[in-house]
Amino acid sequence: MQNPKRQSGMTMWSLLFVLGTLAFFLFLTFKLLPPYLGDMKIKGALDSLGRQPDAGSMSVPEIQEAIRKRLEIDSADNFDLANSLTITAKGRNKVIRINYESVTPMLFNISALLTFDHSIEVRGGE
Repeated sequence: MQNPKRQSGMTMWSLLFVLGTLAFFLFLTFKLLPPYLGDMKIKGALDSLGRQPDAGSMSVPEIQEAIRKRLEIDSADNFDLANSLTITAKGRNKVIRINYESVTPMLFNISALLTFDHSIEVRGGE
């Protein structure tokens, strides 16, 4: 049986390690959560356009404007829609794709590069 003083629990170094690890993951969460929340808004705008019954018969400028309006309402302005949005014909259907990158500064000269790619296929077409 060991001395009760030696069985007192975590040492100071163990406690500092646990707190440091917890602080590191909280830091990552606070830095990376906003881009992911913005991406959820973008994905939601794309999905709501896909549920619109006349989306397949819309012209390319109409689709761009519909997505832009939805993103403006959601305040999702963390990327360039003109360079990120592509609309291609696939038979009678249209494939609407949003592909973009988000650079999040982390600490000093360290940044996190997040890439997002969403696409939907809408039926119909002209």
